[in-house]
Amino acid sequence: MPEVRLRHFLPALMGSLRQQRTDGELVLEQNDGTRRLSWSGGELVYLRSDAGGEQFGNFLVRRGVLDMAALNGLLADGESAPMGERIVQSGLLSVADRDARLNELLGSILVHAMEHPILKATWTPGPLDDNLRGDLPFRVNHRRLVWDAFQSAQLDRELVEMFHSEPAWRWEARRDLLDSLSDFPLTPTLAYALSLLGTEVLGYEMIGSLSGLPQEEASRLVAMLWAMGGLTLVQGELPRLFREEEPAVEPEPPPPVMEAPAPNPPPAPMPLPPPLLPRVEPAAADMPPPPVEAPPSPEEETLSATERARRLMVKAKSYMMQARTSEAIRALEQSIKLDGDSPLAYDAWLLLGKLRMGNPAWSTRAVEALQIASRIRSRAAEPWALMGELYRRKGFQANAQGCFRRALELDPSVAVPADWDSAELLPDPREAPGGLMGKLRGMFGRDKG
Repeated sequence: MPEVRLRHFLPALMGSLRQQRTDGELVLEQNDGTRRLSWSGGELVYLRSDAGGEQFGNFLVRRGVLDMAALNGLLADGESAPMGERIVQSGLLSVADRDARLNELLGSILVHAMEHPILKATWTPGPLDDNLRGDLPFRVNHRRLVWDAFQSAQLDRELVEMFHSEPAWRWEARRDLLDSLSDFPLTPTLAYALSLLGTEVLGYEMIGSLSGLPQEEASRLVAMLWAMGGLTLVQGELPRLFREEEPAVEPEPPPPVMEAPAPNPPPAPMPLPPPLLPRVEPAAADMPPPPVEAPPSPEEETLSATERARRLMVKAKSYMMQARTSEAIRALEQSIKLDGDSPLAYDAWLLLGKLRMGNPAWSTRAVEALQIASRIRSRAAEPWALMGELYRRKGFQANAQGCFRRALELDPSVAVPADWDSAELLPDPREAPGGLMGKLRGMFGRDKG
């Protein structure tokens, strides 16, 4: 799955899992570690993490409950029992104190899971008896955990973007919603907002309008109630759980501006990167079936083309997290159709190039997307590195070398394949016009450049 630094995917998935009463384990590979969220009947029953400080013993040290000597003593006892059980057996904490601290830890894990970018997500469906064997007999209060996490997580911008990217979503509240939340500390403003949510089907913006809440607070409220089971999505498509899709196979078009090097070529200067292709529409034979575009909603018709393009970009990232590659590509193509030339279009062209690289039959169109991305942001190294990788796969070594060289000139830290020598790709700084040798030649009048 391509790398996607998308944070609002998890809150939407939490609502979908709760609504469908799903069993399984969600593994999130994030930029600071891996977190495992276990679900039963749509509710969280346990959370684990290998991120720094999110193991129970380390968490207690950070909270000042244990010191390092006590923790090392517990670790020296081996792993015959879970850490929480060993802490109780040693007399360092009572069962009630241990459970209170464990609740704090699980809440912290959930908050960080929502705040940190998701690099890869894996869903394993099914009962969790085997997965949880050996853990503490500890019952997680799903409602309390979700409530506290949404109060603490810094997600306002991401949640607003999520709801804007799904204008078709509509929810229905349970009849006793306000009463069901009577055990939570409700402010008068929040209690009033909840009292307005009856059985009428409402969208996110209507909920915000009725309640008078700012859009950030309204988005947080709707996402939280959905994950807690207080709201049910009745219109719009539920987020799916990583359904794999194979991209359609297209006939291989002739490669553009790419010639294989002659056998045993004589020594020659480093080839220049391949020239940018003019932006033209691919031939009909190279194109997948045209996407069926839904007519814009009345709300969307009032938005600028740039704003509609941005929302489609957000939706494409959400599709990617669900492994819905074809739908992600269609959303990106619609986005660049609305706004394909402004600086904001760089991310859409770059992501489109990455997705097309996944299918060998789309290599020509992948190059086209990456070339346009490099034209929009001329100092960006990533499009050149990706073009170099694509040319390398196709066997066009001279073009690949030119692209890798250009990428390294723009950013010497950019990653290139291990079998390419970065020192050979970069020009000798002594020979560069601004280098020491270049300056000396200029001083003595022997600069041939």
